[in-house]
Amino acid sequence: MMELDGKGIVVKNLGNDIGRASGIKMCYAALTKGTSTLHVALLTVAESLGLSAELHDELAYSQKGALDSMKSGISKLPPNAHRWIGEMEEIAETFAAEGMTPDFHLGAAAIYRLLEQTPYALESPENIDPNRTLAETIAATAAQLPKSGIVGSKKVDQPVDTD
Repeated sequence: MMELDGKGIVVKNLGNDIGRASGIKMCYAALTKGTSTLHVALLTVAESLGLSAELHDELAYSQKGALDSMKSGISKLPPNAHRWIGEMEEIAETFAAEGMTPDFHLGAAAIYRLLEQTPYALESPENIDPNRTLAETIAATAAQLPKSGIVGSKKVDQPVDTD
């Protein structure tokens, strides 16, 4: 391993085969940026259903680490969303080429498109409002949703099994 520019960036040798570095980048970003979009999606739907407080309480009880991650990261996403749409589409293509469904990351691209439509997308990564809450970011994202009255294949008023 070599340090790059003396700033603690480590370059790892993945061998001589072409495409390995791109492949690891696709898989790593599939997790990091893909997970962020799953968080945004579930929080946005909870907001749209009027269940944000209840979901927050459940996450605080049973998924504190995930909730802490959401609180620290989601408000930083809108200014970068425009950059990550194409990356999610690239990941989808990579997954499809390997026989894995591309659908999750095509959905992730759609979530970044929603974030890109919020007023917070006008910020730059350098001037993100550090006082904006997770709830404010999610409310702005939920405001971008088209209202159909259908969640998946079920009407909103049907009970959903959460187990």
